[in-house]
Amino acid sequence: MGRTVTIAVIDDQDVVLSGVQNWIAEDPGRRVEIVHVGTDLDELGTGPAATADVLVIDLRIEGEMVFDRIAALARAGRRIVVFSQYAEHHVVHRAVTAGARAYISKEAGEGRRHLIEAILAVAGGETYTTPSQAGAMLAATGHDRPSFSEQELRSMRLWLGGLTRAAVARQMGISEHTVKQYLDRARDKYAKAGREAPTRIALYREALRDGIVDD
Repeated sequence: MGRTVTIAVIDDQDVVLSGVQNWIAEDPGRRVEIVHVGTDLDELGTGPAATADVLVIDLRIEGEMVFDRIAALARAGRRIVVFSQYAEHHVVHRAVTAGARAYISKEAGEGRRHLIEAILAVAGGETYTTPSQAGAMLAATGHDRPSFSEQELRSMRLWLGGLTRAAVARQMGISEHTVKQYLDRARDKYAKAGREAPTRIALYREALRDGIVDD
């Protein structure tokens, strides 16, 4: 990029934060600068973190999975690298679907080998594929994943998470009829991809395969 890339790092494990800081400091080219380190995603909207080129975010903060927060940040134009202990293919796939441009596992030394290069690629508007991400992509090649709108994805996650259609409608601020339309569209898209999902259980199974919902 021709200049130092700034990053904000959010993780609730001190040992991880220290590791990231050490890797950045050891880079001979000093290509990356950490402008914020913290444990709260809300901190990303203020101070130097608000204008950081890239966000490095753990997938689980204070005991909660943050797929929705990642999606919201991505929609706001933030460029995100997920750095997580989770290596399951459906988790990786869901993080990428939410908007992460690179997914790095904390296992098997991926961070030391790939974090800086992933940050630089993402800062330049590109994606970066690590072994974890490549494995998830390879696992997904056995079936076709339909393309869903944000509203279809949200309605599926809420309904398949146990809410009634009426409760989903209240949470999304739409009518129950519209919720039904979103769910019917999702089923129709799966059917066109050769993956019939006529029941709630069947739809959950297909959404789980695609990383849309958690096991």
